[in-house]
Amino acid sequence: MIKQEKFELTITADGVTSTDERFTMDDLSLGDQYKPLGAYFQKADGETIKRTYRKGERRNSNQTMPRIACQVFEKQIAALSVESRESFPICKYNPSSEVICGIYTSVEEFRQHRKTLEYLTYSYDNGRQFVLYCWNIFSTIIFVQECLKRFGEPGDKMVLTYREKDEQEEQEATTEAAAQEELVQQFKGYQNPFSSMLIESKNLIFRGAPGTGKSYLAKEIAADIISNGYYEKITQLSPEQRKQIEFVQFHPSYDYSDFVEGLRPKVNDDGTMGFELQDGIFKKFIARARKNYEDSQKSKETELKKYVFIIDEINRGEISKIFGELFFSIDPEYRGRAGEISTQYSNLHADPDEKFYIPENVYIIGTMNDIDRSVDSFDFAMRRRFRFVELKADERLEMLSNLENEELENEAIRRMSALNKEIADVPDLNENYQIGASYFLKLKTLTFNQLWTDYLHPLLQEYIRGMYDEEGIMNRFADAYGYKKPADGDTDEAAQD
Repeated sequence: MIKQEKFELTITADGVTSTDERFTMDDLSLGDQYKPLGAYFQKADGETIKRTYRKGERRNSNQTMPRIACQVFEKQIAALSVESRESFPICKYNPSSEVICGIYTSVEEFRQHRKTLEYLTYSYDNGRQFVLYCWNIFSTIIFVQECLKRFGEPGDKMVLTYREKDEQEEQEATTEAAAQEELVQQFKGYQNPFSSMLIESKNLIFRGAPGTGKSYLAKEIAADIISNGYYEKITQLSPEQRKQIEFVQFHPSYDYSDFVEGLRPKVNDDGTMGFELQDGIFKKFIARARKNYEDSQKSKETELKKYVFIIDEINRGEISKIFGELFFSIDPEYRGRAGEISTQYSNLHADPDEKFYIPENVYIIGTMNDIDRSVDSFDFAMRRRFRFVELKADERLEMLSNLENEELENEAIRRMSALNKEIADVPDLNENYQIGASYFLKLKTLTFNQLWTDYLHPLLQEYIRGMYDEEGIMNRFADAYGYKKPADGDTDEAAQD
């Protein structure tokens, strides 16, 4: 029988000790071999402080101990000067290696100094962040000890309990580390600034006003990532590369059988009708990504590829019904075998014990309009698994360069800006109701007047339906936009052949 032994590591301002005789501060890379079981901060008077977990945060991870340090000394760290934070010691793996330093205010700032995915983020004070290096359970010992030296009281200590990883955990950790390293090496040279954001977050949702180019942007990001910054349009990718991207649009009747798996009718050889279990679009996509992921771990000759799944209008579907038990697997912290689950129809699989998981090389982009009536019912369990990025109406003006006419582009921007200012001035409306640049791409084939009468006027009319003085508001919108109603007897260009 394997001896199940727990170890206890104690950090004070004066030293670090462990009940494991193999522990040494001269080789913190040994932390790769161990799994955390718990951590707590103890004041000199005996008061114990444990981690106040945020939603979705994994218990007893390699990040728990440094998060407790940030939690206890949050005000003191926040009060440090920029220079002091950037020179704050975090880790020194062995006597001959460099000291890894720096507490940063954002992932982007962190990555300017250290291009790696090995970091933790600690959120505080309405969106502010501490970002610092973190890998194995020993990689932040020096950071914690420095906090105790600078901010603690005599007798304060941090205690970490841990154990050795078993053979399966060790193998999974090695596989994950190799995959992460390969993904990090590819994590450069992207054209689109949102591409790096998706790589870091795994799951991203673009939200905002209609016509801000959210779907267009999602496809641009997918092409950028799949081609490693070479192309910006999916149509430019090779047929093989396009298999790394999937696009689906949710709607009210979309369900689990469409997305994951379900029973579908089939005609038997004897002409009778029956049913068979078929995989949905997402499960088929994951199968491709998973095969590549597993093959790349078996052979260095197989390139680890990225796979991007785009869900347009993600809020228009009944999320709980579509994703089912996949809520767990899509969580960025439970990618890989850590997020294995049995699907609803697993008893009908050829191997009932087969588990479903989403590999590390899968990235999900969703899009949603803030003013859609179904936004309010968007599942909170899903909300915390996605990073939400708002796109304002004037953020994607570069799309208008597709008009290929500078004078037309400038006029479109002028009219759009004036109209959106007027929309924002209506008491019951806000920025979410403003008009995005993609509407104005229709000027390739329409005039400004046609765009107003056939597209913008009907949309704005729906916005203000039931408001006081609808006609007056619409007149102000028309004036801001610059719509000139044809005089009686004039021929509207829309009616001309």
